[in-house]
Order: sequence, then structure tokens, then C-alpha cells
Amino acid sequence: MSEENKELSPDEIMAQQFEQESREEEKQSLLSESDTLHQKRGSEDTKLSLLLDIPLEVTVEIGSTQMAIEDVLKLNPNSVIELDRYVNEPIDLKVNGRVIAKGELYTVKNSFGIKITQIIKPEDRLKVLER
Repeated sequence: MSEENKELSPDEIMAQQFEQESREEEKQSLLSESDTLHQKRGSEDTKLSLLLDIPLEVTVEIGSTQMAIEDVLKLNPNSVIELDRYVNEPIDLKVNGRVIAKGELYTVKNSFGIKITQIIKPEDRLKVLER
């Protein structure tokens, strides 16, 4: 027995031992929770990797309009259709029909491209769906 323990009553010694065991159990619990979180994270990464090669439909929407069938039938190669957006307005980038980003239209070596200027936050996407 150490000098400290000689001065303590048996109840106090047991209380100290109990506290020490409790602290050790708490440490073990925290370590096991940490391991569980790491395993979960690894599991989530593995699950996500299973989805990475799934093709998605990506659409860039420059604008739209509504036309009567009669007007659609009158279209020819020189027809001009007015869209509901201005030239300087951001365009929508959609994945599987849902807007996920906004951007600017560019031409790259005689092809169109989009420069993403804003990623839509999930909360904002939900607001759009509620309308």
C-alpha cells in the first residue's frame, strides 16, 4: 500500500478505484466510438464508390419558351425563337432534371461550354421543389 492509501478509509479507497475504473471504461468507450466512426466513414466511402460509375443525364438549360402547335409547325431553318432569359443571365446546369448549379455560357474551340459560377445548396434546391 502506498502512503496515500494508508491515510484513506477502505470506503475512500474503493471510491478511488471505482473512479479510476470508470475513467478507464469511459476512455475505452470513446476509443471504440472513434473506431466505429472511422469504420462507418470507410463504409460510406465504399458505398459511394459503388455509385461513382452510374451515368447521369446532365443538361444545360439556356432558356425556354412556350409555343402553340401551330407555331411549332411553322418553324423552318431560318426561324428565330425568343427564349425567356436575357443574354447576361446565368444558365441552369441540371442533373437528372434538377438544377444543381448556375453558370455562364462559353464557346470553346467552336463548341459550347459552361463555366460554373454557383453551386446550388441542397436547402435551396428543396425550396425550388416546394414552389
